[in-house]
Amino acid sequence: MFSRRSKIILHTQVVAETPLLLPSFSSKGFPEVRKIMKLMAGFITSPILISAYDVHYRLIPRKITFSQLLFLDSGGYEARIEHDLSEAYGRLHKPKPWTKRFHQSVLKQWNSRWPTVAISFDSPAQFLSLPKQIERASELRQKFNHLSWEFIVKPESKDSYLPLERVLKRVVQLSGFAVIGLTEKELADSVFDAMTKIARLRTYMDAAGLTAPIHIFGSLDALTTILYFLAGAEIFDGLTWLRFGYQDGKTLYSQNYGVLRDAEGLRRRTDERHFEMWLNNYYYLEKLRTQMINYHRTKELSHFGPLQPLLQDALTQLQAVVPETR
Repeated sequence: MFSRRSKIILHTQVVAETPLLLPSFSSKGFPEVRKIMKLMAGFITSPILISAYDVHYRLIPRKITFSQLLFLDSGGYEARIEHDLSEAYGRLHKPKPWTKRFHQSVLKQWNSRWPTVAISFDSPAQFLSLPKQIERASELRQKFNHLSWEFIVKPESKDSYLPLERVLKRVVQLSGFAVIGLTEKELADSVFDAMTKIARLRTYMDAAGLTAPIHIFGSLDALTTILYFLAGAEIFDGLTWLRFGYQDGKTLYSQNYGVLRDAEGLRRRTDERHFEMWLNNYYYLEKLRTQMINYHRTKELSHFGPLQPLLQDALTQLQAVVPETR
């Protein structure tokens, strides 16, 4: 009922079709990010997400030689001290200065060979009202119109969640953006409440004739990604694929993942174990995308294997509580 597929268009050209599961690369938590990108460059061909912060500070190459489509995040994640939901450890992170001027400098110099979706500016130093967020994102879209643009909705104050009701009242103002972004940990206090908000936003956007896909930031878990897809989201990114291992709908601690996969995992060194996990995770995400496409085509949850009963229960509950679908 809520799941959907759509096309991302840049200057009349179709550059991708959803669902998209974006392996993300970031210096936050991964100071060796340049090395990781070099290792994975020979395998990844699908879209990825990188950060303007890392581009500015030359922590990653300015010329990306792989992928088909780039999502250029605005750097708000790297500029923050706090960690995201997928971090089971608190690795010390001391962000460098990050300003709107630095962000726009990256945008002005951006000349990637790959089509690029740029994400509206997000700063940990300020909280803006929703109208002001839309206004500033629209200014960026007009100023750098050689890029495709995604508007990321942020909380209006500290320690609050995304202002969904205010977004629903202004949904028509989102019509100029190619993608609408929401951050998982800022959505709600539970996975089900997050699913409900996604489904309500998708329903309102459909009613208003807005075809832009919904992007969930920080969500690349083997299970919640499917749940959010069933609720109506179409694009997912995160660093989970670098931190944990995917297996049978579960997201596993990396050491356990190596041992459970095969007996030789007991003896693998950390670097070897990580590389094998990253490679396997990437192919797992590619397979998961195929499962999502098949579900959208047939509406059969059996495409997700043993997760079917859990997913059916979640979807049944969701359909019961989203008032716009009754």
